Amino acid sequence: MTLAATQVNLRDALAVWRRTVEVHVRLWKMNLIAPAIEPVFSVLAFGWGLGALVAGKVSGISYLSFVGAGILGLTVLMRAMFETTYAAYFRMVYQSIYDAILATPVDAESLAFAEILWAITHAALDTLIILIVLVVFGAATSLWATLAAIPLLVGSLFIAGLSLGFTAHIHDIDAFNIYMAAFFTVMLICGAWFPVDVLPVWLRWVAYAIPLTESIDLTRALLTGRFLSRHAYEAAYLVISAVVACEWAMRSLRQRMVS
Repeated sequence: MTLAATQVNLRDALAVWRRTVEVHVRLWKMNLIAPAIEPVFSVLAFGWGLGALVAGKVSGISYLSFVGAGILGLTVLMRAMFETTYAAYFRMVYQSIYDAILATPVDAESLAFAEILWAITHAALDTLIILIVLVVFGAATSLWATLAAIPLLVGSLFIAGLSLGFTAHIHDIDAFNIYMAAFFTVMLICGAWFPVDVLPVWLRWVAYAIPLTESIDLTRALLTGRFLSRHAYEAAYLVISAVVACEWAMRSLRQRMVS
């Protein structure tokens, strides 16, 4: 069986990606508001507000640093998810942009790759903004923090691929209510607000089976410089999950738009 990823034409994918970037640049002021303001108030509310009620350290670090990684991870992963759900659905169904693109020599796999690439690009922009906020508030305490974007972008690759694959299979926008409910439910146990280790054993296994947990955990390790042996396994699992999700997305979009 031929991998869908091998069918991607990078030149075509970059052309589609560039088109989306140009549209985004026209609206950059409006698109900058949320990633610039939201993390500031989140850090104030959870890091300083709720953090004032946490007497000791959490997993060996201050709650401000602990929750800072969670805020960073949740915001960036949500950005990638929304870009490949509602935004992608509007381009595919209501605006018929996918039909127009596929009427050119661009194939479905290259289109899917371009959509995922754009989601990662937008996530990277949010990562940069929020990292600056965390440094200013003292939540990033390690020089390794400069590499914190890596697990977030791999996590964004996973959630973008998973979300685009789901988008390709739905025919009613209301179906996103189910996906959103599932996404925000699992995010409650992914270690953003409290350590996964405090969960019951069975729920802990569920949490670690969700690649978003690995993305946030690895980000926290880089922000604080506290590395554990499990992080090597988490990194491998996160990369494999991202590759599988993207492969599924490419196949799903071809099935929806071409087959």
